[in-house]
Amino acid sequence: VAMWAQDIKPIDVKPGLWENTTTSQISGLSMPTNMPQISPDQLAKMPPEARARVEAMMKSGPGAPQTNTMKACITHEQLSKPMFDSGDKNCSYKLTGSSSGSQTIHVDCTRGNTKTSGDLTLNRVDSEHLKGDMLMKTTGDSSTAGSAGQNMTIKLSFSNKWLGSDCGDVKPGGSDK
Repeated sequence: VAMWAQDIKPIDVKPGLWENTTTSQISGLSMPTNMPQISPDQLAKMPPEARARVEAMMKSGPGAPQTNTMKACITHEQLSKPMFDSGDKNCSYKLTGSSSGSQTIHVDCTRGNTKTSGDLTLNRVDSEHLKGDMLMKTTGDSSTAGSAGQNMTIKLSFSNKWLGSDCGDVKPGGSDK
């Protein structure tokens, strides 16, 4: 049962600049055999951040955990909606539980013949820390011409910490949609 907007109890955390560290692990992903090989020359020409990501993927192989850290500006308005609702028209977000200490959200996305669904749990540690996890399953339709059909399981765990009330030049996510 989806909750209505008036049922949302914002998680009791501070608005402002947050640092989000996400670790993701994908199982069931097969790397395409026709994946282009990157020469050392091409690697040397990449920006340092992109090169580090490519080198990490080449070393760890498919399915190895990947960690990503980014900053986000969270407003009072965003706290009163289901967290992580990116405004993506291909996805629906249903709040299935809401309190000042946690949110649970069911996510369904459809892109072409690929469907992804799963659940996200977000827990308040204190007013400056959040942690959570998400388990998503993706199924692809192999009957489509040119599509291999891909079934994957995506596990995400994340920890978020508040950096300060001033977001600086980091824009609030979703406010420009």
